[in-house]
Amino acid sequence: MFTVFVVAKPIAGAVRSKAVFRLIGTLIGASVSLLLIPPLVQAPGLLCLATSLWVGLCVYLGSLDRRPRSYAFLLAGYTTTIVGLAVVNAPETIFDTSVSRVEEISLGLVCAAVAHSVIFPQSMLAELLERAENALHRCAAWLSEAISRTANVSDIQSQQELATFVGDLHVLYDHVTFETSDVPRHAGLMLALQDTFAWLLPRVSGIQQALGALAAENRLSPAVLDALAKTSHWAHTLSRPEAPPTEVRDSSVEVRAACARLAAEPRNGDTWSWALRESIATQLPRAVDELLQAEHIISVLKGTESPKEPRIRALEGSARPRSMHRDRGLAILSAAAAAAATLIACGLWIEGSWPEGGVAAQFAAIGCSLFATLDRPSKVIFAAVVGILVALPLAAVYQFAIFPRIDGFPSLALVLLPPVLLFSWMQASEKLEGAALVMAIAFAGGLALQTSYQPDFAAFINSNTAEIAGLLIAAVTNLLFRTIDPLWNALRISRAGWRSVTDLARGATVDVTSWVLEMFDRLGLVTGRLLAVRRLDLIGARVDVLRDIRVGINVTRLERSSRELDPALQKTIAPVLGAVSQAYQGLLHGASLSDPHCALAIDVGIAALSAQAPSLANQRALRALVGLRLDLAAFGSRYESRGATS
Repeated sequence: MFTVFVVAKPIAGAVRSKAVFRLIGTLIGASVSLLLIPPLVQAPGLLCLATSLWVGLCVYLGSLDRRPRSYAFLLAGYTTTIVGLAVVNAPETIFDTSVSRVEEISLGLVCAAVAHSVIFPQSMLAELLERAENALHRCAAWLSEAISRTANVSDIQSQQELATFVGDLHVLYDHVTFETSDVPRHAGLMLALQDTFAWLLPRVSGIQQALGALAAENRLSPAVLDALAKTSHWAHTLSRPEAPPTEVRDSSVEVRAACARLAAEPRNGDTWSWALRESIATQLPRAVDELLQAEHIISVLKGTESPKEPRIRALEGSARPRSMHRDRGLAILSAAAAAAATLIACGLWIEGSWPEGGVAAQFAAIGCSLFATLDRPSKVIFAAVVGILVALPLAAVYQFAIFPRIDGFPSLALVLLPPVLLFSWMQASEKLEGAALVMAIAFAGGLALQTSYQPDFAAFINSNTAEIAGLLIAAVTNLLFRTIDPLWNALRISRAGWRSVTDLARGATVDVTSWVLEMFDRLGLVTGRLLAVRRLDLIGARVDVLRDIRVGINVTRLERSSRELDPALQKTIAPVLGAVSQAYQGLLHGASLSDPHCALAIDVGIAALSAQAPSLANQRALRALVGLRLDLAAFGSRYESRGATS
């Protein structure tokens, strides 16, 4: 019963995946108990230390990976406490207890998986595709509005929503693997969809940067305004779900024609304005192509278009698994909190000769494991204690007032039906899911159903008091180890991005698409925390992950394009990369990112490249330099044509 509530989800694939990983974690945890108990049972201190360190290690590994498989690591940790600490007074029963634990968990998992697969099954893929369509329409609506003005605070909410959605695509698509056989699998296309959305945001924000610079110098030519108007109209058309495909295609043709006219405008001696216009003329059609590609991928995933088209096969074949941001600092703190809480509870158990102290150690490990990735887990753990206190009186009424008056399984099922239905209904609600899970688990644990009815009020009070004590120990320990200010955490995650950009500028070899997705994940983590504490005003000169993504992309393009340039031009690019590295090093040490030496190096590079005959490598490098200047030079500083210096 306990297990059924733990894995219960509205989506059949999520239930199946959680069941598989819970079973794997249970098997590993039970196996570790078999290894630890026999040799260490006569040395309680060493046993407690070994168990606590194992719990900490599992929490560390589980905290590094936010995908569904991390659940197996967490289960492996606290299952060892559930199985091992329960038999220290009868170590000869460790094998039977381990087998019983695995059997009970397996039975609950099979029941949950079968029920969710047979009775009104819901597909994770269908939910993800519905969210993908909504994200596509919101992105188109945002593009329609964003290119008509400079960037402002209202964009941050849209950026955070898109970043969260891309992260969810990465994490939740794993559940589709466990769906029923009639659900199509296109993991490569889903990765391509993530990449498409991830590239769109830095591209659009880069266009906003260029528009802001042109507007500041009053250089918005009629061709620029026409290209913007055509793109805005096209994006508005795409944002309407009922828009005819022919209208969308026709509008996209008009956008490309307008951008071609913009790109053909003469320089007229104004290198900087010309470079900005050329950047806009290049980036607008690419933004259109990315949204059209996202729409096409979604149509294929929905089954309305064929997945056998050459372009779709190429996308699916080129996609590679991506890594997300791994917060090793937070994982270490979470592991330390889990190990310390388990060890403290074990110490109180041994030194105080507390009969139910093992239960406290078990729940200390459970509380630290399940909430390890939160900024303030103690707050949620205290809320869980409140939920348990609410559910226990109901469990006591059933245990000591209702159960004595019934006999047999049919009557047992009948009397349990109301609370089970109530908890199940609550779990189906996103807002009530957490409270429902805690109350359902507390209720099931309080009943402690066995093959025969054996009421014991003292045992009921003692065991449940130990559960609450264990969670309180977990909460207090997390207050000491894991009370993290969201603002500080946002800055810490941003610093990881700054180090990543520094490495790129120093020539680190990376897959740029994987790098963008990892940085995009950081964008969602940072903006989510700043939104939670309503401190969007901090996004600017220092904390701006989207700026860091643009800089990293332009550094990579500049470095790759420079390989195809003449040696003389390469000498003007090297100082730019060095200046970017120094600027971000300074940012790590508290300095401002807007460095006049960096702007000087970029101006020299722009002047050198713009004086050359146009070529593909030359144009790519020039666009990268323009993007770097927009992000790294002080806003409003004028570009000055400078010759290369020796």
